[in-house]
Amino acid sequence: MFKFLNKKKENKNEDTKQAGFEWDSQATQALEQALSQTPVPGALKGTVKKKLMKAAEEQAQASGHTQVTAQDLMQGMLAQMPANMRAKVEEAAKQGPDSLKNLENELKNK
Repeated sequence: MFKFLNKKKENKNEDTKQAGFEWDSQATQALEQALSQTPVPGALKGTVKKKLMKAAEEQAQASGHTQVTAQDLMQGMLAQMPANMRAKVEEAAKQGPDSLKNLENELKNK
């Protein structure tokens, strides 16, 4: 009756194969990590995943890649952020891991 409920994925990376783009393993891992750290209800995780994937694939296409890389994912995520937040993340990234951790803690406390 509800066959879609019984659907099993044959390939763990099946979700990351859209529009002809393959995802390398580092990009897939980075996507899963980003989703696990995204502060949204579980019901919205699928929507967030689709948006992140689309942004990464658009970045890969703009860069002339046929495979999505972790760098494409990062650039795609940055492109989705409001300008003020993007500037904070880019500045923290320039300063290193400790600065990124401080930004993460700052955002958690808001």
